[in-house]
Amino acid sequence: YRIWCNDPDRSLSAEYLDTLGGLSGIATEALQASTLLPVHRSITGGADFQHGVALWILCLGTRNRRRCGGLQYCPLCFAEREPYYRIQSRLAWHTSCPIHNVTLLDRCESCHAPLCPHLINPPREDIGHCHRCGDMLSSATVEPALPHAAAFQQATDELFDGHIQGYGNSQLDLRAWFELAHWMLGILRSAARSNRPCLSGFFDKLQVSLEELRQPATGLPFEYLNPGDRANLLSKVWSMMLAGPDKLISATAQEKIRPSLLMPRSCHLPSALAQLATVLKVSQKGGGGHPHLNSPRSPSSVLMRWNR
Repeated sequence: YRIWCNDPDRSLSAEYLDTLGGLSGIATEALQASTLLPVHRSITGGADFQHGVALWILCLGTRNRRRCGGLQYCPLCFAEREPYYRIQSRLAWHTSCPIHNVTLLDRCESCHAPLCPHLINPPREDIGHCHRCGDMLSSATVEPALPHAAAFQQATDELFDGHIQGYGNSQLDLRAWFELAHWMLGILRSAARSNRPCLSGFFDKLQVSLEELRQPATGLPFEYLNPGDRANLLSKVWSMMLAGPDKLISATAQEKIRPSLLMPRSCHLPSALAQLATVLKVSQKGGGGHPHLNSPRSPSSVLMRWNR
């Protein structure tokens, strides 16, 4: 079984867990608990991993034993003790180290290779080195974490401990929180792609600057992005959550935001913003128009495909 050609963090079959437990001396239950399956079930409500991208779980981008990313680490943590990777290193909302308050890294600073500790060959056995160039990962330059992204990370982690987070008058559990955050990520990325000046007033009312919102060069799903791009988006999500639902609904009505931005076909309104659907219908009386499907793609869209 070529275990490194797959993603063992997502799940392993009972057969392979029993075999691995027998070889390692670790209980099967402990091995199962060390995978991402318990986290995924908490987010989705009991479903096992399916093929493709799993929401809020970083993608490794596996091709044979090679990877495109999916692991992240704190250089200061690696310098203080024997290096190891936490389960949190695979979670997409984790962009900073809660101990040292610095932004996480997902590549070697020297050769820019993704982190692939399973490719380290003997005689080197320390996973604190880059598998490609051998540089010490703990010597990388660190940058301060974005405060709002770190606040979102902490609030989300508290939900796994049984806490409830407030949004306006609503009390959100873990699944409702992720539903709301995923919807906000979607409209932020749509706004960054369209780059329409008419949206600036809407986001200004929510304390979000469109000028500071970076559109990732590849346009890939959130779970493929590097820590810096994810932190930039999550900091804006936290600002929108702090603004609350009343201010969001009021800004939608005042700026006459199109339903296509806040109610895309691929996503539905979160339960905490159910009232927004009525406001959108009222504000769009007399509007309309259909895009020209045969028009050429924009230069930014073509460049995004090249970057992929």
